[in-house]
Amino acid sequence: MKRAILVGIDHYPMGGSLTGCVADAVALNGLLATHADGNPNWRTQLITGEQGGAEVTRDSLRKALTQLFANARDTDLLFFFAGHGAQTAWGADLVTQDATEHSLGVPMNDLITLANDSPARSVTLILDCCFSGDLGNTPGQQTAAVAENFRLNKSTLRENVTILAASRSTETSQEIDGHGAFTRILLDGLDGGATDHLGKVTALSVYGYVSAAFDTWQQRPVLKTSLTEPVVLRIGPPWLDATLLRQLPDHFVMVDSRIRLSPAHEGEGRPLPPGTPGTPEQQQFDYLGRLRNANLVTTDGQRDHYWTALESGEVYLTAMGRYFWNLAKRKVL
Repeated sequence: MKRAILVGIDHYPMGGSLTGCVADAVALNGLLATHADGNPNWRTQLITGEQGGAEVTRDSLRKALTQLFANARDTDLLFFFAGHGAQTAWGADLVTQDATEHSLGVPMNDLITLANDSPARSVTLILDCCFSGDLGNTPGQQTAAVAENFRLNKSTLRENVTILAASRSTETSQEIDGHGAFTRILLDGLDGGATDHLGKVTALSVYGYVSAAFDTWQQRPVLKTSLTEPVVLRIGPPWLDATLLRQLPDHFVMVDSRIRLSPAHEGEGRPLPPGTPGTPEQQQFDYLGRLRNANLVTTDGQRDHYWTALESGEVYLTAMGRYFWNLAKRKVL
């Protein structure tokens, strides 16, 4: 029950054509359609505006949005747009290929109205266009914000509506190396860069990943949301198998327990022959090594486990390890 529409427009007959928007939508479509393991994810519809192809008009884009939001109860919805964005006296617009001087395309206000009024379980709106941060701003304040360039914008979002925008309402959005600068980093985040320990990518994690890639001289990505449960946009490669996380209380009796290693944990005969599990101490040593690689355990002085074992030192959970220990203890992993 997850459906998405992804729009990319490169060619604009009125001028000012772009080069990376179709590539953005195509690449994002490929990532969102399946998880990293190949299992189906979002049911996607790809709409592109290229020279010589069917035009993405104001009417066709509004029709696609109507279909996206129709009969949406108990459904997660996602909309992505890459193309031109423009400011008008009434607020910002998503510019379509049939744009005229006084009718540029679909107003961002209309898009947020659909999202706020929808019975969908969640709505995620991702825009890579100029002035995209205007999406969700309270009507009547956009023009003042643009004119004064310093007024703090105010947004009204219903529960479980999330906006990811490439730039502030006063900023343009750039293209780099055949993609939008924002979407290029977004794609990397969905492909594994923004995964948590279980491989989940949410709007929150991907925003943290994308935002850090832009410095103070560049466009500033924007996140607006009112969440009760983050939507998993994609599942990438996990840092650690959930089965190993569930075993944490079996090794650490208490959340602040310490495991004292010994030379027996390192053992002899490493590497072990294929199919040889090793002693219980060696198995625990290997398990702790995998936790260390995921930053879930540490040692005094952050010494390597090999030397810690030879010196009979201790291994204990990091703050992240304690977090997952509590989840495992409550059996919610």
